[in-house]
Amino acid sequence: MFKATSIIVFVSVAFSTYAQTPREIVDSMFYKTNELKGFIAVINKTERFEEEYVIQKSLVKLNRDPIKIYIRQLMPKEGIEVLVDSARYRKAIVNLNSFPWVNLYLDPQGIFMRKNQHHTVYDSGFDLMTSILKIELRSNNPKQSLVRKDDTEWNGQKMFKLILSNNDYKLIDYTVKNGETVDDIADRFKINGYSILELNDDVNGYSDVEAGQIIKIPNHYAKTMELHIDQTTFLPLVIKVFDYKGLYEKYEYNSININPFFAEDEFTEEFEHYNF
Repeated sequence: MFKATSIIVFVSVAFSTYAQTPREIVDSMFYKTNELKGFIAVINKTERFEEEYVIQKSLVKLNRDPIKIYIRQLMPKEGIEVLVDSARYRKAIVNLNSFPWVNLYLDPQGIFMRKNQHHTVYDSGFDLMTSILKIELRSNNPKQSLVRKDDTEWNGQKMFKLILSNNDYKLIDYTVKNGETVDDIADRFKINGYSILELNDDVNGYSDVEAGQIIKIPNHYAKTMELHIDQTTFLPLVIKVFDYKGLYEKYEYNSININPFFAEDEFTEEFEHYNF
């Protein structure tokens, strides 16, 4: 009797996992990421700048509400630390683990902290990508497809593999409006701000545009987006973004600990395991 019941349960679970449509999987991912309170993970980040890729590996602690983030870079420069607590500090606290050997207090949106970064420190979690996906899927674009590929295994975990394709992806002309910045344009069209810098040689910073200027922008965040979603947690632990050149960025969330307990002082300079 026990064996029969076990087999029935196993077959039922296996069938339900297999039978889920791409949209059902994505909706479950939206729900789970929205319910997430925080995580600790080692994030491998690969981002393209011009024709070269910059690879970073970091330990990341994130509390979603209020937003609190601690990052310790593991490579290429071990020991750099960043601390953000939106409720307590306007600036990010940065330990370069090198000269000048003092903590720096920097604007998280500023050019120094965004050098060789596609995103700001605030985008260390899943919220940005899920917000982009939600808008893409609400558009009912007839030239868009969301396809489930064969399930995969990653770090010993069973994963759904989904491919979102925007078959009408292209570069378009955009006329900058009065008072707009690159970030404003990126937010309005749900595209990546750095991609605007890359496409326009005369735009050298996120405020370096003026009303009436005609710039090139992509009409979608990605030509193709590849998601590997954990079949247990429904979190997108591997995210790959492709544009007209190929791989634009990739993020891998390793050894993730969901909704961990954070000590009261865990997002402060005084926490005993930090070196601020």
